Amino acid sequence: MFQRLTLGLLAATALTTMGCSTQNNRKYEALQNVNRSLVQQLSDAERDRGEIEQTLVRRNQELEQARGDIDRLQSEYDDLNNRWDTLAQRNDTLARHLTALEVGQLPEDMESALSGIAASNPQHISFDPKSGMLRFSSDLTFASGSDQLRPTSDSPLTAIADIISSPTAVPLEVLVVGHTDDVPVTHSRQAHPTNLHLSVHRAIAVRNALVKAGVDPTQVRVAGDGEFHPIVPNTAGGTAENRRVEMYLVPAPKTETTSVVEVDTSTQGAFDEPMK
Repeated sequence: MFQRLTLGLLAATALTTMGCSTQNNRKYEALQNVNRSLVQQLSDAERDRGEIEQTLVRRNQELEQARGDIDRLQSEYDDLNNRWDTLAQRNDTLARHLTALEVGQLPEDMESALSGIAASNPQHISFDPKSGMLRFSSDLTFASGSDQLRPTSDSPLTAIADIISSPTAVPLEVLVVGHTDDVPVTHSRQAHPTNLHLSVHRAIAVRNALVKAGVDPTQVRVAGDGEFHPIVPNTAGGTAENRRVEMYLVPAPKTETTSVVEVDTSTQGAFDEPMK
């Protein structure tokens, strides 16, 4: 009886153990399936994240490029605006200058600039707006009997050259006229036989200085009056007021275009007549 009971218990235990083992196997398999699923989801998520990161990098690159394009376009826009403003100001200045030149006057801004040059050295430079004439004393420009410009004349002549050679001053002509007093040339007579020669040579020296400073050579003409056009009576021993160089800024003459008529010369000989 006891043996039967013992065998029954052992059989029940074995069945119970086998049942538990089967159930554990099923749970393990289920957990493995869940784990595999999670691993796959994690892999998919990593792949998606990599794609998103690459897309983000591309978008950032495109954004930086777009910002660079915007900055470049803004710079070009600002440059065009500045050029437009410059051209508009230049056109306005040219229009005012041409209006003034049509009535034979210097533009107001040029008059103001030339007046400023005279005001910078009132003892040796004067300016007459009506005639457009700048007058330089010889004490500023030349030593006695010489046609070599003094260094003190460099600054005003350069300033005048800047005005004359500006784009809006192209329609102007410059006449440089040298003058002397009536004291004859002595120690430099070999280079300047007479006061007339000296006055012309001084005008040429001023003209050359203007051209060197940037003035178009075709804009400048020279003349010398020697002692023949004093502004005050000459006195014995020399008269400083009459030793001077005058510079006239005047509107350039308008050039008239002429039409050229072509003549058929093939039959010209048939109509030639003797000169009468």
